[in-house]
Amino acid sequence: MQPAAPGYPQPGGFAPQRPPQPPPPQQPPQQYGYGQPYPPGGAQFPQQGGFGQFDEFGPKKKKRSALPWVSAGIIVVILALVVLVLGFITPGWFVKPVFDSASVEKGVSQTLRSSYGMTGVGQVSCPAGQRVAVGHRFDCKVTVDSQPKTVTVTVKNEKGVYEVGHPR
Repeated sequence: MQPAAPGYPQPGGFAPQRPPQPPPPQQPPQQYGYGQPYPPGGAQFPQQGGFGQFDEFGPKKKKRSALPWVSAGIIVVILALVVLVLGFITPGWFVKPVFDSASVEKGVSQTLRSSYGMTGVGQVSCPAGQRVAVGHRFDCKVTVDSQPKTVTVTVKNEKGVYEVGHPR
């Protein structure tokens, strides 16, 4: 039978006997922490650090509230809605009213026939996108008795009332 490895129990249940060893040589006291020796009597300092204790000694960070950001977001949305309503609906600061060129052409033709008593009024062509602003003027092309003429249209008020000049 082969002898068991040292340090393991031998068959038979007894551990091998080792010769007694001399005690380790006396060492100077070890420094603990910031150069301080262990306290007398073998007392130990309280354990510091370790898992789960990181925030115990470190500075605690305050969690910032989301309330200021949410409030600012709500205020921005409300202001945007107010600007959109006031700009596009009432009173319509961003909306610049313009004449419908087909309606102006029809109105010029009717005015020349009824107010000026002209016969032979043919094709009328007015530029598109003319703004409704008091005093604004633009020219329309008219055919009267197969002759090309020009008529000046002058805006009289902000409701879209205009005046048709004599053809020239």
